[in-house]
Amino acid sequence: MPVLKERHLPGECRQSVTELLKETYGYDGFRNLEIYDDLFKNRDTLCISQGQLVENVIREAEKAYKGGEQPNNILLTAPTGAGKSLLFQLPAIYLGKEYNLLTIVVSPLKALIVDQVEGLQDVGYERVAYASSDLSPEQKMEVYRAVREGEIDLFYLSPELLLSYDIRHFIGNRRIGMVVVDEAHTVTTWGKEFRVDYWFLGRYLDALKQNLGYSCPYRHCRVESQRRQRYGIRYHPLPANGTLHTLCRYGQAQEHRF
Repeated sequence: MPVLKERHLPGECRQSVTELLKETYGYDGFRNLEIYDDLFKNRDTLCISQGQLVENVIREAEKAYKGGEQPNNILLTAPTGAGKSLLFQLPAIYLGKEYNLLTIVVSPLKALIVDQVEGLQDVGYERVAYASSDLSPEQKMEVYRAVREGEIDLFYLSPELLLSYDIRHFIGNRRIGMVVVDEAHTVTTWGKEFRVDYWFLGRYLDALKQNLGYSCPYRHCRVESQRRQRYGIRYHPLPANGTLHTLCRYGQAQEHRF
């Protein structure tokens, strides 16, 4: 099993992103989070800012976009209410604004997709959309057109829809800046039978880099159950090999092949 890479967090978030946080969400600053330092050793914790995580995600996407360095994939494990959606939404908004890069968010929960899209639209951010079975064929084609023509920077869809078509069907010639796999615990918690297509995402994403001809970082978000909320947030970069390695409750590595 590949060894998790050592964590290297930036000291702070760039000013332009902090300003974008205020402009988009109305927040004056980032929240501080308590995370485990290294569960393989002990349960010592440290305090970091959401801004450090946001900056790290952006830097990994910039590595891929500018070339020269191989970007790291990122696994974020957090309890409900920890603000994990902002940790990929804000980087996606920044990458779209600065580089015209598209972020794809894969989520198995239709209600959550709609809630996040409408939540962004409610605060005035319009460059977000989703495709699902609730939309008519005409509505979906309009969404795909907007994505391809650069009107959408944050695009949500289900794993079943993503795996049903070639990626160019959705994005045309748009360049992907980041792929987010949200609610990754649906596989590790409820088993592959819950959403079979999630089980094959690793293989699909591994082939995606070959098909596109460039790399982009993958971001896996996993939610802890209510009884585990006291364990806070755990963050580790991952090797890109089609396998998601999570940290379990007691800090042992578990392997879950998508």
